[in-house]
Amino acid sequence: MLGRNVAKYKTKNEAYLNAGKFASREETVACLLQKWQPAQRLETVTLEQALGGFVAEDLTSRNVLPVCRSSQRDGIAVRYADFANGIPETSHWQEGIDYAAADMGDDFDDAFDTVIPIENFIVNEQGKVIGLNPNTELQKGQLINHIGATLQENEPLLLKGQSVNPCQLNLLAAAGIEEFKVASRPKIYYIPTGSELIPRGQKPMRGQNIESNGIMVQSMLAGWQADFYEVPIIKDAPAELAQALDQALTKADIVLINGGSSMGSEDFVSGLLSRKASWYQHGVRSVPGMPVAVSIINGKPVINLPGPPFAAFCALDWCVKALIAFWYGCAVPQRRSVQAKLSKPINKPPQFEFYMRLKLDADESGGYTAKPLSGDSRFAAALGSANALIILPFGNTGYAEGELIGAEVLFTEQMGMPLTQ
Repeated sequence: MLGRNVAKYKTKNEAYLNAGKFASREETVACLLQKWQPAQRLETVTLEQALGGFVAEDLTSRNVLPVCRSSQRDGIAVRYADFANGIPETSHWQEGIDYAAADMGDDFDDAFDTVIPIENFIVNEQGKVIGLNPNTELQKGQLINHIGATLQENEPLLLKGQSVNPCQLNLLAAAGIEEFKVASRPKIYYIPTGSELIPRGQKPMRGQNIESNGIMVQSMLAGWQADFYEVPIIKDAPAELAQALDQALTKADIVLINGGSSMGSEDFVSGLLSRKASWYQHGVRSVPGMPVAVSIINGKPVINLPGPPFAAFCALDWCVKALIAFWYGCAVPQRRSVQAKLSKPINKPPQFEFYMRLKLDADESGGYTAKPLSGDSRFAAALGSANALIILPFGNTGYAEGELIGAEVLFTEQMGMPLTQ
């Protein structure tokens, strides 16, 4: 047993030393996208289902708004002709004869053609007009929305390929559109593996661990407009894993297998993928998550995510996010970046990229400080405190304490609506 473990760690260390032989993240994604030809599907959704969806056809207005003229402000509608010789005496005015109430957005009697803001009038407790500010200036037809001023019939609203945000839902509702076609969300099946894993909600005993990556995967996919399907935990049994993968491939657009990506005695996934794949790559020149395996099986991407939580996050971030963007035909969403001063130095070998977790805090000057969290042995500190990251490129060996860096704020990107500074 000891000899096998020594050999395992020797092999792993050699892999790190030879990281330059692995493809980069960009090269890996480029190969995947070149070899994957997803069959796009369309579906009809209601407005309640449409948020974040990608419009599959140009949308135009079915309504004319306003359907007749309306007031732009809360005010009083008057006849401009009554003001030809200046402000008239208003103490005897009667509603419906000399003026009409004209609340914002409301129609009013065609006898009146001009709106004066309500704040220019003096009204009594019963709401009757008894006076008008002598400084009131008037232009004929002022503060009136004409027919179609808000929306014209067949006016373009959204173009094919746009993603739908909350304000656009408002627009579509006003335009009389209650349902429309969008690109179907990709179906992503998640297969957790490991004999030590037990489902969330159970109390772990000796030799057991909680399957906690699944909820992270599910939430990240939701933000990227993908549907998540979780397969029950597969123990370290190659035949069971092969069967689960075959079943997932009959339904999925993308399959994610978590665990078994490294070089341990029970890491069966890589071997399985290499045997089944029409194209297969094991290893990427980015840490953490260097043992990630990517493949095309039955024309579909199958990604072997590493088991450690942050390594799995990294593979989702650079690989799975790019696959979903490709599915929708949109740019990969980017995180917002802020300048921050390092609270302690960062050091790394130059032969690979490195994802570094950061704890970003506002400082007294209105700027930010960034505390590197790599090497923190506390699981809660590393995952619970991280709210930003930096990706150190090839050739970079780190940054000194006090140096300004570009910190990427976590979880501010959404498919189709990138948030950048």
